[in-house]
Amino acid sequence: MKVSELNLKAKSLLECHFEDIELSGEISKITIHGSGHWYFDLKDEKSSIACVMFKGFNQFVSPKPQVGDMLDLRGYVSLYEASGKYQFIAKSMQKTSLGDLEAKFLALKEKLEKEGLFDKSTKKTINLYPKKVAIVTSLTSAALQDMLKLIKQKEYNLCKISIFDSLTQGLNAPISLINALQKADSCGFDVIVLARGGGSREDLFCFNDEELARKIYTLKTPVVSAIGHEIDYVISDFVADLRAPTPSAAIDMIFPSKMAL
Repeated sequence: MKVSELNLKAKSLLECHFEDIELSGEISKITIHGSGHWYFDLKDEKSSIACVMFKGFNQFVSPKPQVGDMLDLRGYVSLYEASGKYQFIAKSMQKTSLGDLEAKFLALKEKLEKEGLFDKSTKKTINLYPKKVAIVTSLTSAALQDMLKLIKQKEYNLCKISIFDSLTQGLNAPISLINALQKADSCGFDVIVLARGGGSREDLFCFNDEELARKIYTLKTPVVSAIGHEIDYVISDFVADLRAPTPSAAIDMIFPSKMAL
């Protein structure tokens, strides 16, 4: 049997047994494609599933859904033959309420803002010509490799780079990040870059931890928060001394180029 034949049989089986399904969950990631189709991940407290709502159906939905929305969907389960990807095809969509993750994020943001942890007057100045820079991230991350590659391209050889390994996802990530930040802060760096590449809302949620936010606020060393993509905002972005839209952007912001100098 060919792969395409197996995928076709699996698709037929799924569509036959799950042809009219009601599904509820929270959007953790969404892409509005140029074709007009919506591609998004729907999750609950234990699992997630890839979903798509084609232009012919979503044109009747207003306003457009966004990350954090709780949705009630109606549709069917299918399989995209080209990649073998299992997915839910939504034919109708109704927004119910704000999702748990988004509600927690907004509640903590409001709390810390009232306490003054985001005040611009408390932000520390970043050295224009750093001599010692710490990067707190996962040693195995693609984001770290992108950052190191960009540093090399800038040829700014007056600076020493130190990497502090940490978890950047999951339940144990906040304490791991706190420990790495605390260690870096004791070593006399000019700036600490807290970095992680892109991911879903739940992947990045460890950077919305209250204890992590309070630790960033109390550090002696200036901190640059460089988490996810440009559209991603986490609590560490607000409490840090500087927010970079991406890890690579953080390097552009704090490292001068040899050519420019």
